[in-house]
Parts: sequence; C-alpha cells; structure tokens
Amino acid sequence: MKKLSRRDFLKGTAAGAISVAAMGLAGCSSADPTTGAAETTGSETTAAGTTAVPTTEAATQAPTEAATAPAAPSTESNTGMPGFFTDPYNYKEADAVQVVTSEVVVVGAGNAGCSAACSCVENGNETVVLEAQNVIHGQGGGIGLCNTKFVDQLVAEGKLPHNTDVTVHQNIWIQRCGSRVNEALVSMWFNNGPEAGNWLIDKCAEYGIEPASFRAYAPNATIPESYDYHMFRNTGNHVFDDKCGYFQATNVLYEDSRNADKYEKPATYFFNTSAKELLVENGKVTGVFAERDGQLWLFRATKGVILATGGMHEDAEMTAYYCDDYVNRVQRCEHGPVGYSTGDGHKMGLWAGARMQDGPFPLMLHPQANAMFHGCFPFLNQEGYRFMNEGTWVQGKSMNIMQQTGNIAWSVFDANYGKYNRQSLENGVGGGMFWDTMGAGIGQEFTDDDLTATVEGDIANGNCFKADTIEELAGMIGVPADVMKASIDHYNELVTSGVDQDFHKPKDFLYPVVEAPFYAAKIGIALLAIVGGLSVNTDLQVLDQSKKPIEGLYATGNCSGDLYAIDYPINMAGNSNGRCLIWGYLLGKTMAGVTASGDTLTSRDELAQLSADQSGVVASDAVYKDGSYTGTGRGRSGEIEITVTITDGKISDIVVDKHSEDNIGASNMDRLISNAIAANSAEFDAASGATMTSDGFREAVKEALSKAS
Repeated sequence: MKKLSRRDFLKGTAAGAISVAAMGLAGCSSADPTTGAAETTGSETTAAGTTAVPTTEAATQAPTEAATAPAAPSTESNTGMPGFFTDPYNYKEADAVQVVTSEVVVVGAGNAGCSAACSCVENGNETVVLEAQNVIHGQGGGIGLCNTKFVDQLVAEGKLPHNTDVTVHQNIWIQRCGSRVNEALVSMWFNNGPEAGNWLIDKCAEYGIEPASFRAYAPNATIPESYDYHMFRNTGNHVFDDKCGYFQATNVLYEDSRNADKYEKPATYFFNTSAKELLVENGKVTGVFAERDGQLWLFRATKGVILATGGMHEDAEMTAYYCDDYVNRVQRCEHGPVGYSTGDGHKMGLWAGARMQDGPFPLMLHPQANAMFHGCFPFLNQEGYRFMNEGTWVQGKSMNIMQQTGNIAWSVFDANYGKYNRQSLENGVGGGMFWDTMGAGIGQEFTDDDLTATVEGDIANGNCFKADTIEELAGMIGVPADVMKASIDHYNELVTSGVDQDFHKPKDFLYPVVEAPFYAAKIGIALLAIVGGLSVNTDLQVLDQSKKPIEGLYATGNCSGDLYAIDYPINMAGNSNGRCLIWGYLLGKTMAGVTASGDTLTSRDELAQLSADQSGVVASDAVYKDGSYTGTGRGRSGEIEITVTITDGKISDIVVDKHSEDNIGASNMDRLISNAIAANSAEFDAASGATMTSDGFREAVKEALSKAS
C-alpha cells in the first residue's frame, strides 16, 4: 500500500474511490442532557399540548456580567414532564453582549444547514450560519435523489433499467411508515428531488466533484429498492478549506455559499457558536441567543430562523420519551460527531410553542455494527435457531435481529459464499446495503471474490469466525452445537426442496451450507439517526400545537418531522440526506419571498470582523527526542500504523504507513495528521464523522510519542 503523509492528501484520497462501507461514522455515547453542546435554543411552551412553566430558579439564570457564559440547562421540571420541556434560559436582549442582525439565521452547518445556507444566498438572502463546532459536519455515504440527470445518464447507458417509478416508491415509503406521515411532504420529496439534485450536481461540477453510485440496487426484489443513490467523489484539483470534511457534496455547498465572487451576499459562518434559545417577540421568532467565546450573543433574523441542528439520539431523556425500547438495543450509534446530536433544535422549538410529530420516533438502522457482510444466508440467534427471512431489506433485518438474545445474530455460510452472493445479486432480485461491497460502481460486473477482502477483514477484527465443521464453529461463537447443526441441516433440506416452508424466503436466496470451511458473521445493529422532529408544513414552517405556523421559524433535516414514522423507508437509499438537500434548496426560495422587518442589518465588514475564527489550536509545550518513531492503533477496520517524525523537539510530520480503513476513514487521515501536528501531542480533535478512525489514530500517535519521551 502507498504510504500516506499530510502532503498526499491535498487532492483528497477519495478521488476514484466510491466505497461507502460505513455510512454511519461516529461512536455514540449517552450524552448528559445537561451538557449537550450542539446548537440549542428556546422560548415558552412544550409538546403534546402541555404548557411547561419555567421554574423560578431557571428564570433567574440570565448572566449578570458580560463575560458570564449561559447557564447549563436544568433537568428538572415542575410540570411532571421531562426536564427538556422547560426552558432553562429565558434570556432578554439586554443579556446579550453583542447583537448581530441578518435576514436569515441558519442554526447548524451540517448537510441540512449548508444546503439551506447555499440556497438562501443564491436567492439573495443575507445569511448567517451558527455552528457549535469549529468545522462543518457533512456526513453520510451518499444522497438519495430520484431521477436526476445523473440517473437519466445511467439509464441511457443501460446501467440502470429505468428511472424510478415515483408512484411505486412513494407508496412503498408511505406503507413502511404505517401511513402516519404527512403525504404532502413525501410528495414534496419526490417532486422536487430532480430539480434540487441537478442544482447540486451542477454546483459540484464547478469544483471537480462528480456523482457516482454503487451497483447493488434491487429493482426486482420482493421488497424493491431503487438506488438513486448519489455518492460524490473528487475527480478534480480543488482543495477544500480546513473547515471541510470527507463529505464532498456538503463541502461544495459550504464553499459555494461563501463565494464572494459569485454572490453579492455570501453567507457568514460563526463557528464555535452554540445556539441556546430562540427570541420570541409578539408570537414571532425574531432571533437566536447563542454562546460564543463564553459570552451571550443575540443573532437577530429579519426574515426567519432555520433550525438545522440534526438529531436527538444523544439525549437520553428525549430518547426515553420519544422512542420505543428498540433504541436501547443497538450495539452502538454511528452518527457523529459525538456530543452534538442532543436534540437542541427540537428543544428550542418546543420552548417556542412548537408541536412535535407523533411518536414513537422512527430509527434509522443499519446492520453494520459488527461484520460488514452477511448477505442472504441463514441467520441464527444465540440459541442456534433460525428466526426470519434473511432475503429482506436493511431495516427489516435490523428490527428482527434486535428481537434476539443479545440483540445480535449470526450469518452462517460456507466456502462458496462468493459465488452464491454473486448469483443472488446478478438479476436485481437481491441487493442493497451490506449485501455487496458497496465499493463497486453501477455497471461493474459481480465476481466470486468481491467479498473476500471484506470477510477476511471481519475475521481479523473478530467479527467473523471460520471453522472446518459446523460444530467447531458453534463453539467459537458460543451457540449450542447440536442445535446449530440441526438448524443448518434443516436449512439445507429446505434448499434442496426449493421451498422455504419456515419463513418463505424467495427461492433466489436459498443456498446450501455444506462445504467447508464454514463461516459465522456476527450481525449487530447500528443506529445512524432518530428521524423524528418538529412538525412542519410544506413551506417548512414549524407548527404550533394547533398546527398553525409559528411566524419566523423553519426547520430542516433531522430536526424537522412528519416525513417519517414507524420505520425508515430505505427503498430510496440515502433519502434522509436527500431531505437535507431538497428542504434546504426549497428554503432558499421560500425565504426570498418573505418580507423582512425593517431592522438595520449588520454590515458585511462588521460580519467579517465578528465572525473571525479565534479558536486556534493550542499546541502542547512538550519536548520530544528528535527522530522517527512508529506507533500502532486500532481503527474501524483494522490496525493503523504510523511514523511520527520529531524535529527540534516537536512533531514535524506524520506518515501513515499502513491502514485498512474504508474510504470515509481514509479520507480523514489528512485532517488527523494536521490536527496532531498542530497539537504537538496525541490529544487532538477527532475528524468529524470518523470517530473510530480518529481514536485509532490517536492511539498510534500516543504510542509513537511514548517512545520519543
């Protein structure tokens, strides 16, 4: 493997690679709801028609000195409701040390916020973006957008059989959501996807970023999946600035929104600025209170505030209230960065009197927490029994597995797994995520050895086991050998008969498990996001308890609701990121039609001065022995080996000698190298969306520096 140094990444290692073997990207911890650091805000009321009365203590928490930081939220409520229903701040304009006025204030600089900001700018709106982190946080594997020019091209080239049948897939979406969604929003997603998608594709082309997609769509499956899936790769020479991450589409939207050569009013981003509460005046949302540099600022919006703060899965109190027990059965969360999905926008809306969509909130689930491949082979639980039709969709696999002991299952296959998996994919009856490598493009032929490296990697990581007999394999995975042998023997009988009388799996997916060596791949479920949020109308205005628009307040991305219910409809893969793009695209047009109040806007010169990033990395004053030192750490997909060079007592360079990280982890190596050199230590910021890779890289740097001490 080619060795990687910080200079190797200037063009981006993602060019030419389209693997999305890990769409969810960060470890998840249960954040203390009193310390969530992501964007938050608030005002006066609650959800479910219950009025929250702020406690006396909370009402007196406004800072009394200019340098005083906003108080931490209270977790108690005197209403008998969970604490997050009560606004702990109750700020007044006089509490703010600085007031900034713009036409539009976007809260959050992720996929949703950057899309909204870019469209707002393009439609002539003066736009300010608030972001709690020091970087934007675009993430995901790709963006689901039906029938764009990219899809049209794939159809014309014969790589896809036809364009997406919107009638079929909108109805599948609605059915999978239990008919509990706002169908007008679903129609809005499908009807505006082509235009919004082409808008993004054209912008990306200006930066040398091109769409691609992987081949394992399943248009002919019993439960069909239409892969209008857009992954964006850097095929040009553009180098994005240090606020950007691996997700190229959002990088484009961020940089494009700030392009002063292109727009009269480019967006201004305030990083390290954590929104706390909405300003509500006479029933209208007119601004956002935010903490910046330990002080309280007020960002006024003469047209409106757009909440784009992401999800809520790290607030244990909120997940307990809005989600069913399945949220506690995942092996881990893979949506990052850790500490920023604490439902802050949801809370801000609630405090302003917003209505939350009906619960329980749907979970976006992927069976990727352990082995990255499991195909359509027999799944056994820890007791050794088969329990489902394995030839089904990702969400269906996940929900069934989380009903089993330990919330895991084992996919059992034999030496011919490569051939059998190829056969299951070739006619479009099987496929989708975790049924293929997700690293080969549409039109590329399936081969018997496509999955070899993935399975061998799972074995090396302890997520897949290999043995000469079923009995030996059972011992390795802790399953009763006699039960497992009987289950596999019975399954082979079903394969011979050609009919799965137990669970009615289609004949296309019945393959024997008879030839050694035998494999057992551990299947664990990862949570990517909780896709439930504030009720919105088709103008993306947040609704109050009477389902009337709250003037001046809008929501997008995972902060917005009513597009999903019951389950996440993965028949249109990547549709949540599609929502971020489509809703953002539409919001720019909507805001252009809003009449602004007469408030005087902050001048562009002052915006530039006030938004200047003061958060430089403070380097460690540690002094090391000059020389080159190696270190090893474990990332997401295996060991990361590095060499750290010390010159004049400080870290001067880091070379990645070896790694097996997927495209997402690999494309973040340059940021990790830069962060470590700037920090002159093993204590440096993680790369947004690549927590496991970051942890392994830190571990390797720490080991290398221990040798230089």
